Amino acid sequence: MTIPRAGLAVLLALGACAEAPPPGTPAYAAAQQERWQERQSEAVKGTMADMPDWYLAPPADDGAIYAPGTATSSDLQLAVDKAVIGAKRALADRINSRLSSKLKEYLSESGSAGDSKAMAESERVTSNLIAEVNLSGYSIAEKKVVPAGGQFRAYVLIRYPRDAADRMLVDRVHGDDLLDSRLRASKAFQELEHDIQPARPPAVPPPAPPAPPAKSAGDQT
Repeated sequence: MTIPRAGLAVLLALGACAEAPPPGTPAYAAAQQERWQERQSEAVKGTMADMPDWYLAPPADDGAIYAPGTATSSDLQLAVDKAVIGAKRALADRINSRLSSKLKEYLSESGSAGDSKAMAESERVTSNLIAEVNLSGYSIAEKKVVPAGGQFRAYVLIRYPRDAADRMLVDRVHGDDLLDSRLRASKAFQELEHDIQPARPPAVPPPAPPAPPAKSAGDQT
C-alpha cells in the first residue's frame, strides 16, 4: 500500500513526538545538551569560514609589527572599537617582548647582563615605553565585519612601524644616565642609532630673532 506524502509527513512528526523524552527527565536534558552542542558546532564552523587569513597569520614585515583583534557587539562601531582594543593589547605584548629582548641583547653585548641594577632599569624603561606605544603610532591595516548570530563580528589588523618603536627606545635610553653609559659600549645599539636617523623628522631650525627697528632720520644724533 502506498502512503501519500502528506500522510507520511504526519506519521514522521508523530513518531518524532513519541520519541521525544518528556521535559524534566535526564533524557530530555541530554537531548537539549546535544542540540546546544550542535548549534555551537555550526556557529564555530561559520566563524572559521568567515575568518580572514591575516587573523591567524599576520604579515611578516621587517618594517612593521602587526597584531590582530576580534570582537562582537550588536552595534557595528562598538564591535570595531572593541576589536581594536584587543589588537592593541596584543600589539603591546609583541612590542614589549621585542624591546625587552633588544635591551637585554645590548646589555649582554656591553658586558652588563650580570648587573642586576642595569637589568632592573631596562625593565623599567621597557614598561614606560609600552605605555607610550599604546597611545599613538598604530594604523589599521585590515578590517572585516561579518554577521554573527544577530550581532556583528569585527576583525581588525593593526600595524605599528618598527622604526617608531626603535626611536622611542633610543630616546628613552639616552634619557637614562645608567643605560646610556652602558649601551654606548654596545655596537648593536650604535648601529640601531644609525639606522633610525633617516626615519627621524627633520629638525626645525629655531626662528630668527626679529630685526631691530630701523632708525628714522629724527633719531640720529
